[in-house]
Amino acid sequence: MAEKTTVRWGIMATGEIAKLFVKDLLIDPATRGTHDIHHVVTAVASSSAKQSAERFISRIVAPVQAECTAYGSYKELVRDPNVDILYISSPHSHHFQNCMLALENNKPILCEKPLTVNARQAKTLYETAEKKGIFLMEAVWTRFFPLSIAVRQYIQNGLIGEVQRVYVDNSTGVDISKLGAAHRYLDMELAGGALLDIGVYPLTWVFQTLYHTRNIEQRVKPRKVVGMLAYEPVSGTDQMASVMVELPSSPAGTSTAHGVMSTSMVLSNDADGQQSAGTPVRIQGLKGEIQIIGPVHRPEGLRIIRPGECKTTHFDIPSGGHGMYWEADEAARCIRDGKLQSSVIPWSESIAIMEALDEIRAQNNYSYPEHIESTQYPLDLKKKAV
Repeated sequence: MAEKTTVRWGIMATGEIAKLFVKDLLIDPATRGTHDIHHVVTAVASSSAKQSAERFISRIVAPVQAECTAYGSYKELVRDPNVDILYISSPHSHHFQNCMLALENNKPILCEKPLTVNARQAKTLYETAEKKGIFLMEAVWTRFFPLSIAVRQYIQNGLIGEVQRVYVDNSTGVDISKLGAAHRYLDMELAGGALLDIGVYPLTWVFQTLYHTRNIEQRVKPRKVVGMLAYEPVSGTDQMASVMVELPSSPAGTSTAHGVMSTSMVLSNDADGQQSAGTPVRIQGLKGEIQIIGPVHRPEGLRIIRPGECKTTHFDIPSGGHGMYWEADEAARCIRDGKLQSSVIPWSESIAIMEALDEIRAQNNYSYPEHIESTQYPLDLKKKAV
């Protein structure tokens, strides 16, 4: 049996996403068939108060492991010699500044999606990481699910023929009247709105089926991106997006393929919570289609439909986990193996997706505050992020 590698994590920010991630991180990897990696959390930092980090450790870390340091600033965290990699879960408005701070201190990074708010920032981060020889990965957790891996393999193996159309809807049905003005959905200072927060999931499905399944040398950026946005009237943040992306058919075709994606904060693609509305993802090839069962971001099963055949397969998420441990395993292996980027979400693809998001916003004259879009570093952002 191969020697087990222990990876020591530092957690930057203490919000709900960080809680889900750390709970998954501390589940015994053997319960999901991972025997070469062991995760520990050695430090947690909050930018607002050390007490927030202490509460996080007490409630999330301490029940599973001992000895974890709390910090009241990110600068202290990135200087901790007992941290091998940082998980950055601050709002995406702050990702560029937080990642630059980590890179400045030579810390490998797993940063929540979207990596940045625009492609210029993403390119700057990747260029910096390459120059300094530091691992950096966007935490697009859905890509690492065994279900997602299976879907990509089915397409590459030609199970449903050339894929020419992908439909995806990720709409959450939030009652905006119950959200405060400071909620991230409604705060321009946090780059709020539907497109960057929940719209990245439909684009992820479009890219991982129509772009990623082609050979590396055949991967090309979208020929066309056409998008429409609708806005929340008080905050001005986008609350609905409808987008079409044109790419070559996959896995090796030369015909045109369309990615048709939609997302909304106020509508729902699962109104009764029982999936009565049907699949939120349809991947259509010349020989059949693959339908995704369950939430777009956390799929639970798939259905393969071909002439004379309809087969459903469910994919369990082991040990009561949320499904975030698979991306952590990948990041740990990349660091162990001396890689700067993951082949599952390589830098070039991460940038291509961000460029598509930039194009959608440009077509709709939609921008965030200048300091949020800036590539200047260091820059003191007006809004604190926990």
